[in-house]
Amino acid sequence: MLLAPLLGLLPCPPTRWDALGELTPAAPRDFLAVVTAPPSLSPTAEREWLERNREWLMDELGEHGALHFKGFRLPATSAGLRDFCSALPLVPCADPLASVGVRSLLSAPDGVYEAVNAESLSKTFIGLHNDVTYKLAAPFAAFACFQPAELGGGDFLLADGRAVLATLPAGVLATLRERLLSVRVASIPFGWLADLPLPPSLLAALRGAALRVVPLDLAVAFSADERTLQILEQPKAPVNRHPASGAPTFFSSLHSQSAYLQRRRAGGGAAGGTFEGVDVFYGDLSPLEPALLEAVDEAVGRHVVRVPMATGEVVLLDSYQALHGRDCFEGRREHGVERDGITSYSVTP
Repeated sequence: MLLAPLLGLLPCPPTRWDALGELTPAAPRDFLAVVTAPPSLSPTAEREWLERNREWLMDELGEHGALHFKGFRLPATSAGLRDFCSALPLVPCADPLASVGVRSLLSAPDGVYEAVNAESLSKTFIGLHNDVTYKLAAPFAAFACFQPAELGGGDFLLADGRAVLATLPAGVLATLRERLLSVRVASIPFGWLADLPLPPSLLAALRGAALRVVPLDLAVAFSADERTLQILEQPKAPVNRHPASGAPTFFSSLHSQSAYLQRRRAGGGAAGGTFEGVDVFYGDLSPLEPALLEAVDEAVGRHVVRVPMATGEVVLLDSYQALHGRDCFEGRREHGVERDGITSYSVTP
């Protein structure tokens, strides 16, 4: 995040929280709308078409939550995606997950981040999530396909947060809202310190010093056996209301960041790699029950929409309405994402 100004990117805006009180379900709607490019347009003409229709397109995004742009040639490269976004207009900002070291830039001059293309994670199903932290959330995000997976797979995945929220069992939702969720973004082995022949007072002082290191608004805590230093986000609710409409939505990365669900999807193993150290706990750092996690998995799974993408296609989503993920893939794949740093909504979804 500290490099954002040097790269010409806006800082990622702060997350807007409105998670208290009763949650009145939002009306059902068609979540994903397809926008097809007019035929025979050059990339320059596509940009002009986007500029002429930007108000309508943003209204459509507000109404549906996600748009799938098909048949466009302009956003087939990182530079083209920058032109595509600026025509709407969207202003590039730092990725919220860059603050915890999860996201790397694919093209710094264009503000385009890599969308989990690494071969080491190609066999890892990326669960449905919002790319937000307790502190930071970019209102909009444009996911582009520069090259589909050579040997297949890698479908982009979407889910309507409103529909997921309406499907969650009432008891599960009440528990999650009451106890909150704390995401562990990394864990550092610390058993070597306990194994050293140190006086108990010195050992306690060293552990206390470690706990006072709180980088980037993160928290730290030792595991129950005191052999692992855990770096965590501040506890947060798994629900939120849209900043413009006030419509409640499931607003969480639990489905993606739960180590239990990661292992379950991998058949009990860790095929293709995992997000090492990442996991989700209750706000008091106690573990979530498997039955609760399976209920969340079932609710999310009922609303997953698969979006196969060809070169030049873009999925534009409202980060406060849409969850997204990625299926496993084979062969080289290159997808990128640009975040938007607009700090106010011009439409009311």
